[in-house]
Amino acid sequence: MDGVQPSFTAVTYYSICDLSEAFCKLECVQMAVKGKIEDRVEIKTSGQEFHDVFNGKPHHLANISPEKIHGCTLHSGDLGSTGSTIEWHYTHEGVKKSTKQIIEVDDGKYKVVYKITEGHFSEEYSNFHIIYDAIPKPDGGTIVHWIFEFEKPGEETPDPTSLLEYLCDLTKDIDAHIQEVAAAAKN
Repeated sequence: MDGVQPSFTAVTYYSICDLSEAFCKLECVQMAVKGKIEDRVEIKTSGQEFHDVFNGKPHHLANISPEKIHGCTLHSGDLGSTGSTIEWHYTHEGVKKSTKQIIEVDDGKYKVVYKITEGHFSEEYSNFHIIYDAIPKPDGGTIVHWIFEFEKPGEETPDPTSLLEYLCDLTKDIDAHIQEVAAAAKN
């Protein structure tokens, strides 16, 4: 994937051990590896339109891209509002999955942070945040910037690049749908 930019930071924790000696030693234990990957998708749709669909009407995504998204359930709060808990039902890599998330919304910037709390990706990664920022272009259209920030148990755990590709493809599906609806409205 051309736009994926991984970065890693080792997180080190220390524990006190060997208390029987006259002094204490610190033992270095590798616990997690912080990671960050990101990509950008250029779309014709305005940032507001993309944000309105993805954040404000996520249940519509099952109609826009039914092979990817099966539904979105609101568990608490108001749909599209900060502090709300939602659960996505989707197919990724040929497997039906679900992921529960708490959202933080910045409507003025068309930006949303999804903190994953339960589901498939919370089993492999901790402190997993999915962020999108729909950045309007001066000449029209939008650049949707997807960012994943996460901790994984070690270097051997792969980065979630296939999910990033999946969301970039879903972004293109949303753009195509909005453009199709706009064209039909003109006729």
